[in-house]
Amino acid sequence: MLNKISAAIGLIAIMGGLADSADAQATPVAEADNRAAAIDQLVQGEMASRRIPGLQLAIVKNGEIIFTGAYGQSDLETAKPVTERTVFGVNSISKAFTGVAAMQLVEAGKLDLDASVTQYLEGLPASWKAITVRQVLTHTSGLPEIIDDNTRLIDGASPDAAWAKVQELPLRYAPGTQYAYNQTGYALMGKIIEKLSGKPFVDFVREGQFNAAGMEQARFGHTADTVPELASLYTYLTLKMEGMRAVGVERSETPMARHETWPAYMHPTGGVQTTARDLAAWVIALQDRKLVSEKGLEQLWTPQQLPDGSYRGFNRTINGYGLGWPVIRRAEHPAVTPTGGDRAAIFIYPEDDLTVIVLTNLMGASPEKFVDKIAS
Repeated sequence: MLNKISAAIGLIAIMGGLADSADAQATPVAEADNRAAAIDQLVQGEMASRRIPGLQLAIVKNGEIIFTGAYGQSDLETAKPVTERTVFGVNSISKAFTGVAAMQLVEAGKLDLDASVTQYLEGLPASWKAITVRQVLTHTSGLPEIIDDNTRLIDGASPDAAWAKVQELPLRYAPGTQYAYNQTGYALMGKIIEKLSGKPFVDFVREGQFNAAGMEQARFGHTADTVPELASLYTYLTLKMEGMRAVGVERSETPMARHETWPAYMHPTGGVQTTARDLAAWVIALQDRKLVSEKGLEQLWTPQQLPDGSYRGFNRTINGYGLGWPVIRRAEHPAVTPTGGDRAAIFIYPEDDLTVIVLTNLMGASPEKFVDKIAS
């Protein structure tokens, strides 16, 4: 089930000439075994305390996948185990793919981050003329929200009606003045990418990222899909809603299946399904500059500063947001941290040349709260 760190380090030891000495080889292998066991124990402890049914893990160090793990069950009804080929939805980690797609168009000379969105799509409201592509990608656009906190389209409308309805609503604030996490902007970004690339959004991302990075199982979909390798999604929470906002939760003692569906135009916000190993390959391709240039990657990962000089993000820890990429701004071990659905997280530590990827099938697992532990 696991590809242990010891295998990678044992190979390095042999390549480094340590095979001539049994004593010299024993120490790093033993240390690697201990490290792998410690990771297993930590992950299983977090799963038990958070009641996570299934989890997948990948660790990248110095451009190589050095550890993968598969734990628990992908489906509680059938007791099907998680394997390295189990596919998980990653929800808003999809926005990082959308950011990369946008940067690819920037580098192709087709997209200007500081141009108005109305320059690329006809028929948008006049009030949206003041909104730039950069503001859309950094959640500083002021756009009204198209889905509620329970991922339902506005007013329960059909996809076409919801898209028409959201364009009738006023802006939430003057573009560029505030940060407010927003799904509408990424639906809009997907439409812009389709217009400029001449391809469906999913095809542009599949060709330019999935295939280019060697992501063998990545695709777009939702949790209502009946695909054998797709992990079922669970939750212990029922949201209490007022309008479009959650104002509380009711907690269950038993996991409940959760089925999420969305129209095709919402794939740029949360439609990617993939494996931890595939995401590791994607991160390696990004850092090898196979998908965007070094300058492009730097722009993607640089958090947007507001006019008052401050930075905003999801919370005090994930406290900044780039072009589709949340970040942790801190003095030691800063990180680029795409997260999704309170169930999936990628933490890239550029200064440490380290990446930890955790995927789960529990909404509310909050893996971002224990990824640092795995990294340390």
